[in-house]
Amino acid sequence: MSRLTFNHGLAFGSLALALGACTTPQYGSLCPVPENGTKEQKTGAINNCVDQITGEVFDTRLKKDVDILFLIDNSPSMAPKQKALANAIPQFIKIIDGTGANYQVGIATSDIGSNVRPGEPWGGNIGKCDEFEGDDGVLQNLPCTARSLPTAESRNACAELCANDKFVPIDGRRYISKVDGRTNVPQDLKLDPGTGKMVDQGPINAFKCMALVGDGGCGIEGPLEGSRRALDGHRPENAGFLRPNSVLAVIYITDEDDCSVQMNKRIENNPNTRDCSDPDQNASYDCYNVDYRCLARSIQCDQAMNTPGVKTNCKERPNNYLEPTEKYFKFFSTLRAQDKLLISGIWTQPQIDANPNPGKVTISRGPGGSASGYLNRAGGTDASCVYSGNQAIYGQAQLRLSKFARQFGKDKDGNPNVLEVSICDIDAYTTALDKIAKAITRKLIGNCLPSIPKTQDGQPQCMVGDVDESNPYSIPDYYFPTCSSKCCDAWAAAKEPTINDPEIVKACMPEASDCYCAVKSKENVCKDSVVAGIWRKGNAAPPPGKVISFRCAGGGT
Repeated sequence: MSRLTFNHGLAFGSLALALGACTTPQYGSLCPVPENGTKEQKTGAINNCVDQITGEVFDTRLKKDVDILFLIDNSPSMAPKQKALANAIPQFIKIIDGTGANYQVGIATSDIGSNVRPGEPWGGNIGKCDEFEGDDGVLQNLPCTARSLPTAESRNACAELCANDKFVPIDGRRYISKVDGRTNVPQDLKLDPGTGKMVDQGPINAFKCMALVGDGGCGIEGPLEGSRRALDGHRPENAGFLRPNSVLAVIYITDEDDCSVQMNKRIENNPNTRDCSDPDQNASYDCYNVDYRCLARSIQCDQAMNTPGVKTNCKERPNNYLEPTEKYFKFFSTLRAQDKLLISGIWTQPQIDANPNPGKVTISRGPGGSASGYLNRAGGTDASCVYSGNQAIYGQAQLRLSKFARQFGKDKDGNPNVLEVSICDIDAYTTALDKIAKAITRKLIGNCLPSIPKTQDGQPQCMVGDVDESNPYSIPDYYFPTCSSKCCDAWAAAKEPTINDPEIVKACMPEASDCYCAVKSKENVCKDSVVAGIWRKGNAAPPPGKVISFRCAGGGT
């Protein structure tokens, strides 16, 4: 049997019926399916032509779904950055709310543990790191008042920003939700001076309380692994957060590089150290303390990492003990297509392999002795970046996070698909989140097919119809015809092709029935494919609980 895998990860074995039965002459050239045949006969006919079919499922409702994961570093030194993030969140939420989208906001941490096996702690003085799973990607729904906050800075931030700790999800879910105008956190109506309208501040209050995850987490940060665990479905506590067909945005906030250690190499997390003071480009892992070890063992510079001083020409060490960043790029690329995925990072900038101005790598010896175990990354003005208003707020050298980001390439205008912002510029967090929110908004506009469909006699060879959102690969009861050329031309000409576009409404209103377009955008909305436009007679709302199934013969130009 032929086999076909869609970008949603479903294989053909479960799709034989999903492709449906071609019940009108329009589709005869796509899949010659007997109009009055049995379901088995129709399925067999589909099997014979499955290799030429590509597919996608779209939610064409006005209120689309967007799921936003904040992956927040909760290690020591993060309290001022978490506070700045929480202070910057109102405008972000306002922009997302303004799209009319059904949004969900989850928070996970960089704490993924360090032990080799459950129940076998290292011992010694490594605090929260002495666990196997850490927070394990579980979404965090506690207010900061219910957390153990080890520093005065984190406690003061909590007291300032979470004056009322009732603002947490009240429905048992571990994330903030607003669906069809209803939130799952207590309401707090306040007058918006800009609009003169009453606005519910509940979601903003909840984020401020929940995003202050503290600074007592493991200092062996694994933000990339933490985000994977939050979304891979292995934790039942996170059920319902990642919805089918949603736009997914993942926003990282961390002041150190990723240290997602390969599970079979976790022995290198052993906190015991020995002195290795002679310069050695290949010094063993136990020559370094566990806080510095991740950087020292994952990069190589012109100078040995087990000596103090400025390091130059630094790059990634081949075959190091960390998970390849490609693993996480592949995970997210499988989870969502590019048009439904946004990755953003508020982390140290520039990265240490940036060209022509790389980030600084300066190693200093801490108090207590001259052994190599006392070495660590320098702070203050010698750190990789520093906040101009307070030298105690800085970011440490990173390479892996930017490498991960670069793998997502560039958009149709040549801009990076991942937004990177300096963790040290805390005064600019509002501006950064504003850009991220607007980038998410763009992801909610327009639908792009995965490839250009074949055409015959000028008509796209597609099967399009409504299916239940709970079973998005089921058989449509009815297949839409293509819209008129006038209607499809309007979809092609629109800068933001949605049913809100007045020119689309004007051109498509005369259509006698629900119909579809699969057209190349004149505005380059779908750079490598075509716009999938759905028009419903009279511009009616979609049926409740329905999404659109597109199945097209690929290979067009």
